[in-house]
Amino acid sequence: MRRCDLRQYRSGGLLLVLTGLLLLSACALLEGGEESPPEGAYRVYYAVTGEQSTVQVVDWEYRIPSGEDTASALAELVLSQPETAGLASPAPSGTRLLSCQQEEGQLRLDLSEQYGGLSGVDLTVANSCLTLTLCQLEGVEEVYITVEGEPLPYQTMRTMGKDDVLLPGTGEGALTVSVGLCFPRADGGGLGVEYRDVVQNEGETLASAVFTALLEGPRYQELTSLMPEGTKLRGISVEGGVCTVNLSSEFMAGLPEEAQAARLLLYSIVDTLCMQEKLSISTVQLLSDGHAIESIGGVPASMPLEPDWTLLES
Repeated sequence: MRRCDLRQYRSGGLLLVLTGLLLLSACALLEGGEESPPEGAYRVYYAVTGEQSTVQVVDWEYRIPSGEDTASALAELVLSQPETAGLASPAPSGTRLLSCQQEEGQLRLDLSEQYGGLSGVDLTVANSCLTLTLCQLEGVEEVYITVEGEPLPYQTMRTMGKDDVLLPGTGEGALTVSVGLCFPRADGGGLGVEYRDVVQNEGETLASAVFTALLEGPRYQELTSLMPEGTKLRGISVEGGVCTVNLSSEFMAGLPEEAQAARLLLYSIVDTLCMQEKLSISTVQLLSDGHAIESIGGVPASMPLEPDWTLLES
């Protein structure tokens, strides 16, 4: 199998700590000029090993997948060992691909039980290698990974696209993202939007960073926060357009008594999350300590809620 050696084709190291994803150029200058990657080759991403892993955690080599199912072949390559020294498969030894199915823009991978032993940074690196490799395929916008048919409980984001990748590396692992935050107007007349740059720390999802900013409250005097004091984010995940937000018990215990105020609080959460285009959220499911919430401000909340954009109209 012909491949491109990283020493020849790498345009600097791949560093995924400042922008979530820095795509390297398709080819680099060689002594004899420019060369293109081999025909039919893809970048297959692996974990960096040894001393270099303190600088960057992921790198790639060109590989040519075999067989008619390119997606399955690329996934199998990530699960196998690379040809380049200093790289290694991010998956535990013995991990097998059980199934690979594409539905619209989502590629669903089901892996064997060995993959379920990953957690923390190791899980992030493995998920990122699979996502970056497979999102090169036409029509693949995100990757959904399960183990023996079940989602991994440690993941805050069940699906990942290439723009969701944020990996630790040089200690500069924070990403600044411009977002819109919906807060109740101080005069009680609906919701207002505050645009703010928020910091998405390494290992943190964009949804978590957005909600953390919402918990901090507004900076504009015209807006206010009705979030109950002491409310903590227990977990947040995005799957199939549904964002599930698990809040601490302080949220329900401190809800505003007045129904309209409670309703504004509810939709400040729902509208904020649904207005983030990068997250592709259409509905929001609120939980309190893992339990469904019957209603908030007279609004049934046991099922996922759609945004109410009329509250943003002045």
